[in-house]
Amino acid sequence: MKTPTKLFCGFVLGWLIYMFLMAATVYDGVPSLIFQPLIAAVFSGFFVAAALVVGLVLRAPKIREAWSSAGRWVLLITVAALSVMIFSAQLGLETEYVDPDTSDDVKAISPTAALICYFLAVFPIVNLPGKKKPNDWLQA
Repeated sequence: MKTPTKLFCGFVLGWLIYMFLMAATVYDGVPSLIFQPLIAAVFSGFFVAAALVVGLVLRAPKIREAWSSAGRWVLLITVAALSVMIFSAQLGLETEYVDPDTSDDVKAISPTAALICYFLAVFPIVNLPGKKKPNDWLQA
């Protein structure tokens, strides 16, 4: 898969995760319907760019060889990150928040766990290893 396709797929996955989590936790009326997709695009774009920059480490010869030999199995990182997000309550990764409008206690995934899982869900998509070719080490 070419890099632009990987970036697009990572962006779409990040956007969908953000929108699903926002729809499940926050709804502030019509402004929310207008601004949340835009904020999701900015947030997803930032994390795709971060995954691309951190993925530069994978270009080191020994690391690249190990990453490439894993093949499509690296997608299990995405599955694991999504699973942690889904089962955060059972894993004890929740934090209590106070709703400013109702003063009710609300439980949600902790921000640290959410950001780490979000990054780990997008990272393997953006840096998906390609098929190994002869002289692959010459190509960046």
